[in-house]
Amino acid sequence: MTYSARRLADILDGEVSWLSVRTASAVPGPEWISCADLLRDQQAGGDPTYEWRKALQDDYGRDYAIEPPVQVAAMFVLMWYVSVPSVVAGLSTAVTGMSPDVSPESLAFRRHPTAHYPMEVALLSDRVAPMREAAQQVQSHTRAFTDSYRPGVKLSSLQRLGAVDDELRAAMRLPEEALHAAAAAEEFHIDLDQAMRTSCCFFYALPNVKACAGCPRLR
Repeated sequence: MTYSARRLADILDGEVSWLSVRTASAVPGPEWISCADLLRDQQAGGDPTYEWRKALQDDYGRDYAIEPPVQVAAMFVLMWYVSVPSVVAGLSTAVTGMSPDVSPESLAFRRHPTAHYPMEVALLSDRVAPMREAAQQVQSHTRAFTDSYRPGVKLSSLQRLGAVDDELRAAMRLPEEALHAAAAAEEFHIDLDQAMRTSCCFFYALPNVKACAGCPRLR
């Protein structure tokens, strides 16, 4: 079957309840974040995710009446950013064997106004990539982010790179009918049978919060 970027956007939009995906000829508006612009700023030594992390940090401070550990917001923002190319490519290839272009120039997203996670993604390219190319794009895109991310707290390489694997694994498991999931997992080097996450969100560091069921700390 032949797939267009628009068709893949429709499939993604229907499969993920918390994420809206659409095509666009350009970044849709000022409240949208261009992945390419964010990465250029970060790789040049800037801190384009500071306001994103601060919004989350402030929320935790109000909700828990403490000065929250910096690593919690830092890790959530890392996971959320890498989820944009990972969810798009991982889910799409699992369902169809193809993916929209997920290079930085081809993606933009808009954050939820109060929960802060990416709630909308715009596909800015008409290109459709086969599975192997999609895997290469995800690796290149996410490494550009994780290698240059400086959130003011130490995050290990296992945390940074493991977050990408975790997002890909979750995306490939999400659809009810994923005829290409096994082939996609092999191409992306993901073990779909892995029960525990590789990375930790550090949410347990907040008061009266227990580690989630898939937390690697429970090994």
